[in-house]
Amino acid sequence: MATTADLSHAARELLDRSFWSQVGLDMPMTAMLLEERRVTTKGGLQLWYHLGKDDAEDEAQDYLPGDILTVGQAEFINTAKFNWKYIQVPMRYGIDVHLQNQLATSETKRRDLVSLLVERAEDGMKRRIEKRMHAVTAAGDTGAGLQGLPEAYDHSRTYGEITSNTTTVAYWNGASLADSYTDRATADPLSLDNLRKIKAIVKRYADKRDKLYVFLPEGLHSKLQGMCEGSAHYVAGTKENSLLKYGFDAFHVYGMEVVCDSYMTLNSMTDDMLVVNPKYWHFRVHPDRNLKVNEFFHQAKVAGGKDEWIAHAYLCAAAICFKPRTGMWKSALV
Repeated sequence: MATTADLSHAARELLDRSFWSQVGLDMPMTAMLLEERRVTTKGGLQLWYHLGKDDAEDEAQDYLPGDILTVGQAEFINTAKFNWKYIQVPMRYGIDVHLQNQLATSETKRRDLVSLLVERAEDGMKRRIEKRMHAVTAAGDTGAGLQGLPEAYDHSRTYGEITSNTTTVAYWNGASLADSYTDRATADPLSLDNLRKIKAIVKRYADKRDKLYVFLPEGLHSKLQGMCEGSAHYVAGTKENSLLKYGFDAFHVYGMEVVCDSYMTLNSMTDDMLVVNPKYWHFRVHPDRNLKVNEFFHQAKVAGGKDEWIAHAYLCAAAICFKPRTGMWKSALV
């Protein structure tokens, strides 16, 4: 007969082995971060990023010989601080299920049941990560949920304990099509002209060689694909050069990879576009909570406990963008 130690070992082995291959690659957002090697496993109490928030142009002086030279230096360093976010998925193995699986070959049945529990935990963790990475409602720096792309690329919000605005802290906003840092929700057409402008704007503060991904729901993805097909700037995805190898529908236009993101549709983001430069993202996973599972514990061992076994899968992570104006969120495309 399998023991609770067997259950724990099977669950832990299955979860640890299958997280990145089964959970992460089921969604294009995480597939992108993995493909671009933006997923890291590191610890720490809080995640800090030191930012050079402006250049020295404002300190430059035009002068004539004999003029008094100005002396001064503006404060040009700021620090973004990100907190860990925690997710857990419980797994319950009740006495009724335990007894129903008590057959002559119960060892096989028991492990089949554990596999089912683990698959459910994987699916629950995947759906929660998907939901948070696409969430249009901000989780906040001190909230419990992962902070996703819309929160990172929004305008005039607090992110990484820095509050952005349209003037002195404009550098901490997501990119703006109108350069106003107030037009995230402004109705703009999905057009090739605007796509060229968006590319120029999000690369303004980035390396021109950086790769850009454009995430669109099915409706907008099909609309843009229809505009581009038959044109010289359209390149269909291939197994060698795109996320298509993971099963996602993708094509290239103006050097950007346009990916169909079904979760945007499921999350009612039917008029939205997310333009991402993965170079300026980190998905940090704490090594002590990288989907580790505690041992199945029989609750009857404690006063008031039920006749059942309980375990939890834990994830401690942070999705961090440390240069928001290299990406864009548009929420009212027409």
